Amino acid sequence: MNPEFIYDTTLRDGEQMPGVVFFKDEKIKLAKKMSELGVGIIGLMPAVSESEREVTEYLAGSGLQSQITAATMMKKEHINIAKDCGAQRIILFTSVSDIHLNKKLGISRKKNLEKSIEFVDYANELGMTVDFAGEDASRADISYLIPFINNLGDKIGYFLPCDTLGCLTPRQTYDFIKKIKSETECKIGLHIHNDFGQATANTLAGIEAGADLFSGTFNGIGERAGNVPLEEVITALRYQYGREMPLKYEMLSEICSLVELYSKVRLQKHKPISGKNAFSHESGMHVDGMIKHEKNYENFNPECIGRKRRLLFGKHSGTNGLRYLFKDRFTENQYQDILQAIKAKSVLEKKAYSKSEILTMYE
Repeated sequence: MNPEFIYDTTLRDGEQMPGVVFFKDEKIKLAKKMSELGVGIIGLMPAVSESEREVTEYLAGSGLQSQITAATMMKKEHINIAKDCGAQRIILFTSVSDIHLNKKLGISRKKNLEKSIEFVDYANELGMTVDFAGEDASRADISYLIPFINNLGDKIGYFLPCDTLGCLTPRQTYDFIKKIKSETECKIGLHIHNDFGQATANTLAGIEAGADLFSGTFNGIGERAGNVPLEEVITALRYQYGREMPLKYEMLSEICSLVELYSKVRLQKHKPISGKNAFSHESGMHVDGMIKHEKNYENFNPECIGRKRRLLFGKHSGTNGLRYLFKDRFTENQYQDILQAIKAKSVLEKKAYSKSEILTMYE
């Protein structure tokens, strides 16, 4: 497995989510945790502010196993900032779709390519490893995109054809990446947004098509509807695709919790993998199934990613869950009375109760 396979952009693209600001010490702590997890590349954008430069410089010199990369606009002064911060590599970017070239940049296709080559060459002359991201590549003319990549191919490490608007379907993503891989020599990465809620599916499809790297953010934070959630792709690769990676999977929950805390973006309780209810069971039928065997309603043991299973009691509970909880403490009639009382309380308060809460009620 390519050690650079996972490219985290939580601290850069994730922070672009409206209202999200990470303090310096929070970024440093998150970067260290991500590196310990086994993330290959961690992205920052030092030209944004003095604080960002300080974080980049600190992390670049801190001996992390992860490589620190600087997302850098195509300006010499920005490239110089990244170089001065000691970033091991940079990722330059420009739009490659006609709508962006005409309506955003006001530049021709030819001039866009020439400018890209100029700044890639400049960064290479400074001794930097350069990657390149093609913004809005999923809406670009493929007859322009392929030659664009090939003109940069021997000058860069990875080219990331970005699905900036998250507008592709999984099948389209597979075909898109497959075609690019078949007609270019460059290593290809993925950068996919979640506007239609398909970022995880699209990233997995791109990996199946042969992508050499994928980027994303923890908890899927980012602009608009966010980026692909790294924890979902990492877990799916392990348990659905059988792709074991040299990662400390048990750290996933801790990192997701820290991102939630520092970003102040509360996770939906039912969010896959990192949501509070992802491994919670209340329905009487489901709790009964979990008591009999955990595989009945869980794909894998939540402890593998640092989570814990929760059996809850509420409106939808059954007596088997109470028998499991209290053992032989009550008669059958008493279990029925307790169940009805819990159901009534649950309806009144609109909540479910943990094992410890129920035990406290009936000690």
